Amino acid sequence: MYVEVEDTKPWYKQFWPWALMVMPATAVVAGLYTYSLAASGSSGLVVDDYYKAGKAINRSMEKSQKAAALGLHANLAVNDSAVRILLDHVAVQPEQTLTLSLYHATIPGRDQTVTLTHSGAGMWSGQIQPLSAGKWFAHLLPVDQSWRLEGVIPTLETVTLELQPAM
Repeated sequence: MYVEVEDTKPWYKQFWPWALMVMPATAVVAGLYTYSLAASGSSGLVVDDYYKAGKAINRSMEKSQKAAALGLHANLAVNDSAVRILLDHVAVQPEQTLTLSLYHATIPGRDQTVTLTHSGAGMWSGQIQPLSAGKWFAHLLPVDQSWRLEGVIPTLETVTLELQPAM
């Protein structure tokens, strides 16, 4: 014998309606959160004027070619907030000021530029903010920007790096 029992609880006190609504509600909340993340910041990796960027690449190659013709290379050492460059070459005079630019691979807001001053025996030094995790690109230029040396700091554990003309 089968006895039918009538359920007198209203729908909102039942388990199954809530269990079935949880997954779609979670998807809506996650979608709104993802949209807010995407809308809150811009990607610094996308170039608006690619033609102008291409012309700048050609000019930067000329700087690297000049550094190669001069036979320039340097050793970069980074310790917390101090940076030292060893550049022993007659084309670079001790009174010449150098500029070191450090570019984060993915977050342009972390980029740094420091002016290096001669500290004796082919050594230039300066102060930087501590580098955050990630891959960093280093560019060394004189004040007149006539030549350029560059290198890649793959990890923060790398404390010395050789800067060379890009080819």
